[in-house]
Amino acid sequence: MAQLGIDHLPLNGEGDLRRTYAVIRFTRDVKFPRFSMSAGERWSFVVYGKTKAMLEAIRAGDRFEFAGGLGLPGDAEIIYEGSSGLEYAVAAGHIKA
Repeated sequence: MAQLGIDHLPLNGEGDLRRTYAVIRFTRDVKFPRFSMSAGERWSFVVYGKTKAMLEAIRAGDRFEFAGGLGLPGDAEIIYEGSSGLEYAVAAGHIKA
């Protein structure tokens, strides 16, 4: 039996296909306690736990926790939410369309 991740999905290709991924893009330069993000920079992640709360806050236009600080409404926008694959890789900037 495959080991399970913190999201209770298997740590293998099957689990990767069942996970939800998201990509956000920062709309302006923002300095956080741990690091800064420039306008246009993207951040990709698996959606669960704190990242799920962050995504929900961005979607609702609320403040969101990121890099040890709080992002303001309008600091970031969701550009992708879904499964892994080609669309995710393009949205994350891993490959060009």
